[in-house]
Parts: sequence; C-alpha cells; structure tokens
Amino acid sequence: MALPRFQKLPAERRHRLIAAAAREFAEKGYDGAAVTAIAERSGIGKASVYYYFADKADLCATVLTEAWQRLRAEGRVNLATLSAKTFWPSVGDVATDNLELCRREPWLLAASKLLNRALSSPTGVGVLDEFGEKRRAWEMAFVRRGQELGTIRKDVPAELLASISLSARQSASLWILDHLEELGLDEQRRLVPHFYEIYRALLSPRPGMVEPRKDEVSGGVERRARVRKTRTA
Repeated sequence: MALPRFQKLPAERRHRLIAAAAREFAEKGYDGAAVTAIAERSGIGKASVYYYFADKADLCATVLTEAWQRLRAEGRVNLATLSAKTFWPSVGDVATDNLELCRREPWLLAASKLLNRALSSPTGVGVLDEFGEKRRAWEMAFVRRGQELGTIRKDVPAELLASISLSARQSASLWILDHLEELGLDEQRRLVPHFYEIYRALLSPRPGMVEPRKDEVSGGVERRARVRKTRTA
C-alpha cells in the first residue's frame, strides 16, 4: 500500500497518479506495466512515485484498493438481509450502478478491467491474487445465500455454481467495459438487462424443478465415490 506521506499530496495529484497507474496496468497488465511510464502519464517524476510507493506492487495495490472500495458489492448488499424478492434485483442494481460509475470515471473503467482479469484464476501476482480471492469468496457466499432463499438452484454443487457465476460476470463485464467507450448510453442500458437475464437464467432453479433432498445428494456422492473406487481397483 501507499506510504503514509501519499495522503499528504493534494487530492488532484493523488488522483492523477492513481488514474495514470490504473490505465497503465489495465493496458499492459501487471508484468508489462512500468513505473517510468506511469510517471510520464501522470506528469509526476519517477523519483516522486517511489517517494510515495515502495514499489510497483504497492502502487498496484493502492489502485485496486481504491477501485474495490468503490465497486465491491459487499458495501451495498447485505446478503443476510436479502429476501427471495430482493435477491436478484439487488444484484442487478449493483451491476447497473458500477457501469454508470465506470462510464463517468475513466480511471475506474481501467481499474475495473484489471480487477476482472484477476478474478477467474490465480495469476501468480500476489497483489492481484489477493483481490481475486476476495471476489471468489464473496461469490461463494452469494451463491449459498441464494440457495438458502431458493433463488439459486441446488442440484449443482455450490462451488461449481460460484465458478460459473464468476465466469459469466467476468466475461460479460470485460466485454462491456472493453466496448464502453464506443457504445452509446442507450445501447449500454439496453444490453445490461439482457446480460442480467442470461446470468439469472444460468443460476435460477428450472421451472418445476424438485430440489434434491440432502440424503439424495449425499447418497449420490457416495455412489459416485464407489464407482470411482471400482474403476481404479
């Protein structure tokens, strides 16, 4: 994270540096991003960048932390208080709000791309993996809460559903973010509900679906285990 003296910078200079770093990381990835290029983009000398940040990882962590605080669902959705009626609308509202934030603030658009690319699987870059793990943990909690409320299907393991959910969000979010500047506002607002409809259909129980009892699920797991054991014997 940034050294304490970074907070003493005027707000305009702090924002200029964070915005330049967000664009550099989004365009070139963590490994390809260069502190020299970030300094040039921001108009702040390279020596000054290192005066406020210990290294590139600290700078990247600061960008992601500021973006995470603005975009994360946890700050706006309390899973414990959701009902079956409010569960899906709350998710749609967060997605719509985040898209509007990214449209208004280009640095958030860049940072959001970086965050989304870190979500699907570990990257080997500690600072990115930390945020990816946070996002995957929330996705699992989201799926399990939906299963408790009956708004997410129970015939598929929660771990698999969380992976499907995260992959669907990541793919759609990256496509929209990559095309945000060329899409008109009307087209953006037209596309989001369609993505939401597809996403919800992936996870929702099928009409008329009878959810398996716990003993049926455990019995199925045991039978599959016996089959695997027989095949390997």
